[in-house]
Amino acid sequence: MSSDRPLRKKIKYTLLYQLILSLLWLAGRFPRRWVLGIYERLGLLAYRLFPDERKKIANNLDYALGEEANSIDKQQFSKTLFRKLAKNIADIFISHSFRSSADLEKIIEVEGLEYFEQAYQRGKGVIMLGPHLGAFEMVASYISSHGYKLNIVGRKLKNPTLDKLLINHRTQFGAKSIYSQEGVLTLVRALKRGEVMAILIDQDVKWAKGIFVDFFGKPTYTPIGAAWLAQSTQAAVVPMAIHRLPNEQHKITILPEIEIAKTGNTEDDLQTNTQRFSDVLEKLIRMDLTQWVWMHERWKTRPEDVEVINT
Repeated sequence: MSSDRPLRKKIKYTLLYQLILSLLWLAGRFPRRWVLGIYERLGLLAYRLFPDERKKIANNLDYALGEEANSIDKQQFSKTLFRKLAKNIADIFISHSFRSSADLEKIIEVEGLEYFEQAYQRGKGVIMLGPHLGAFEMVASYISSHGYKLNIVGRKLKNPTLDKLLINHRTQFGAKSIYSQEGVLTLVRALKRGEVMAILIDQDVKWAKGIFVDFFGKPTYTPIGAAWLAQSTQAAVVPMAIHRLPNEQHKITILPEIEIAKTGNTEDDLQTNTQRFSDVLEKLIRMDLTQWVWMHERWKTRPEDVEVINT
């Protein structure tokens, strides 16, 4: 039985890869409004096909928002989330065929770019902090397409063909892709060269060192990597996120850089800074709750499940 697993995995990876290639082909060959319409229908189909995901969305809303969630129509919320998620994926796939910043600017507007520019010009490095919100891959595309030296930190995908495809997409405008497994020294060196590091810390990942901070008012296991880098270098931390607008354009919102606590007590500073990061990410997510990945089990790890990492 176990001898069949490699073959089944290979078949699964091959089929998934071919599906992604087909969707990329579709996104690059037809007018954007057609593609968005097709993907929106696929999103509604996914809404019907995955009741377990709808249940996760409802449960997470109830847990995170408490009484605030009582005023939300969970069915309509989930349907809207699936629709927007599908259209955001469509635009990420469409952008795979873009060749310049001008192409991206046709569908993206930016607010607060001066905050990022001021931090970048200091030459001490910038940690670009954001959530899995909206068409989040397009934030990195926009920044790198405008000539900023960007590094994207991510975990290597189990499917090697999809991993290669993802890296090709992320590096199409000159960004570098860094696997989180490569070690912190690579990240520190890039920041000390004055480069940008894109990091997302809004998911529950047990493989990453983390601590519990409040997120939507609940204790939430959160990676400390971004805070550690900020404390160990002179890099600025600039939060940003992208939202789909009602007119089907996108808006990148960049907020002022976050003040970094450096009292000399590493553990206390990690707690303080990670909490500050989480507070800002929650603020960005609350700009449109229907564009965050509520089906992700963000609060799955509880304080009693893990030993808090001390440094």
